[in-house]
Amino acid sequence: MVNPLEHGELPKVRLCSAVVWAWTNAESAEFERSKTALKTGLGRGWSATAAFQFMSGQQAKAVSEYGLPEEQAPMLMAHLIAKEVCAEYGLGAVSKPDQVDRAQLLVLVGARQNRMQ
Repeated sequence: MVNPLEHGELPKVRLCSAVVWAWTNAESAEFERSKTALKTGLGRGWSATAAFQFMSGQQAKAVSEYGLPEEQAPMLMAHLIAKEVCAEYGLGAVSKPDQVDRAQLLVLVGARQNRMQ
């Protein structure tokens, strides 16, 4: 995989995961702000649906590992939420999160808790 820091992939994951989180939190003003930031950062062709589709993919999951330590678990969780939503609503050829996905999240959450102690 190419270095996501050199190719702008980490900012894309940050913007798309913000859309997923805003949708999850059901805050319409926050959701609108995150969609505006997405379009400003990535172009007018980006929508909430596109953000979910991107976040549901393996590239977003892989790039999230390059985020700051405090970002990694939320970005992975956004990946899992997007994966679930896309699978549920037929927004792409995406399978639901599996046990491997959940195990990776638990490892990240555990590592984050250990750092905070």
